[in-house]
Amino acid sequence: MVQCEKCGSKWEASSAYSKSLSVCPFCGAMLLEEEKARGYGKMDEFLGYMVKVYGEELYRNPERLKNLIGDLYGGEERVKKLFRRALVEEKLSVKVYEIAQKPKNERQPFYNRLASQFAEGNYWPVEFGLKVVGSLVSGLTGEVLEGAQPESKNRIVQVGNVRFEMVYVEGGTFQMGATEEQGEDADGDENPVHRVTLSEYLIGKHEVTQALWEEVMGSNPSYDEQGGDYPVERASWNDCQEFIEKLNARTGMQFRLPTEAEWEYSARGGNRSKGYKYAGSDDLDEVGWYGDNSDEHTHPVGRKKPNELGLYDMSGNVWEWCQDWYGDYMEESQTNPTGPQSVGTRVLRGGSGWDIASGCRVSYRYYDDPGYWYVKYGLRLVLSL
Repeated sequence: MVQCEKCGSKWEASSAYSKSLSVCPFCGAMLLEEEKARGYGKMDEFLGYMVKVYGEELYRNPERLKNLIGDLYGGEERVKKLFRRALVEEKLSVKVYEIAQKPKNERQPFYNRLASQFAEGNYWPVEFGLKVVGSLVSGLTGEVLEGAQPESKNRIVQVGNVRFEMVYVEGGTFQMGATEEQGEDADGDENPVHRVTLSEYLIGKHEVTQALWEEVMGSNPSYDEQGGDYPVERASWNDCQEFIEKLNARTGMQFRLPTEAEWEYSARGGNRSKGYKYAGSDDLDEVGWYGDNSDEHTHPVGRKKPNELGLYDMSGNVWEWCQDWYGDYMEESQTNPTGPQSVGTRVLRGGSGWDIASGCRVSYRYYDDPGYWYVKYGLRLVLSL
């Protein structure tokens, strides 16, 4: 009998569940003794231990594993965080164990889906997600996954030395505007709530970074000019159009800004929505940088938790321009709406690191002159399918 010191849960160490298990299948807590954990301070020992416990299917050679993951994810601390996140924060072992209770001939699709969701939610290649899940399955249940195939419809785009990911959003229907969870924070222009149906599309996993903007434009307009994974800001709507035109010329693709409806549907989590007030949570501190936690400056993209679609920073960090002109909502149901005809100002969504929490809600609307730039203003890309 094995017992978790954190949650008190007990379980039998049977053939289906290895005695070498070091993660509680109920709460995700590490069961490795503190003294033993300290003994794996060196990188090769740490990785060697991970391979030993969670199965050799990941990579049989610890040195090869170290080199590969080090190249992909930037060194020792990132690797440790990767495993800690997979095993504790995201509780992959719990989910693997739950799937293992299903009939054997039904498990494979669930494992595939779990691997894809894990990879998509962490900006990692889907193939790597399959390796991680495969190693957990092998180490925890003794089962070997065969013929696992990535289910992701996401797209990785390389522009010069900059790589970014576009997340697939399945089409669907949702209620747009001041829905019940927005409560008294909702403003008048968020009404009337109306039914919107959208076709499928791809949207940026992250806000456009300064690195990508510099690669395309050859300059960086940002006030907080940090480069790299910091979001580009101080960009007008017109600047964004010029950037997109040049990006499309470089890639041969047809990027654009999201419509206001696409932006809100994505922020709400698409057809995976759990009805949160902010993008991915009812607690803004979990998912966004805003006035109370940002120290009034931008932060690198992807440092907070993603929403249900695996999208980061849709609440807070920088405002994101939409393609639409700003105007009043209509009560009628709509399909793929593109907003009113020209009325003078363009829509911005999502709030920023300078705003109060209510300005970062998924239904909150803002607008400005398309030629005006501000330190709060950035963008996120969309691709039609």
